[in-house]
Amino acid sequence: MTPKILYAVYDKGKPLGEHTTKEWEDLLSIPRQAIRDYAREGRTYGKRYKFKMVGTVASDGVEIEPEEPGITMRELAEFKLSVKAGDKFTYKSYRKDFVRGVRIDLEKMIVVRKFPHLVQVESLTEPKRTATMSYAELYKQKKNRSKKKSTAGR
Repeated sequence: MTPKILYAVYDKGKPLGEHTTKEWEDLLSIPRQAIRDYAREGRTYGKRYKFKMVGTVASDGVEIEPEEPGITMRELAEFKLSVKAGDKFTYKSYRKDFVRGVRIDLEKMIVVRKFPHLVQVESLTEPKRTATMSYAELYKQKKNRSKKKSTAGR
């Protein structure tokens, strides 16, 4: 059986408890998908309810630590504004190799153009080689770089 994800709900800052989305749907008459979306994005529902994922419970009743939340819409929107032409990122290209299977090549790229949902990048070594990357991919790279820098000094 799949583990159940628990969500904590706050009514104007006061905690109401921890339940699954199905239980909150019955108690508050709010759709389950809305509860998941508002918890992921960190927004307030109806200027009243704030949802937060607190953990998961397996079918045998053992509580499991919550996974690291994904990218919120607010973080991604702020990151989109911060990306400028000339920023450097790493591009992963996957090539099928006859002998070994799939080969991954990492290449340093520079941002050339910004679009609403994509960024066009150009190779530093071969200026005529271009590719596109999504803002989510770029944000994950930036987040991983900051994690490596913060743990490197320890």
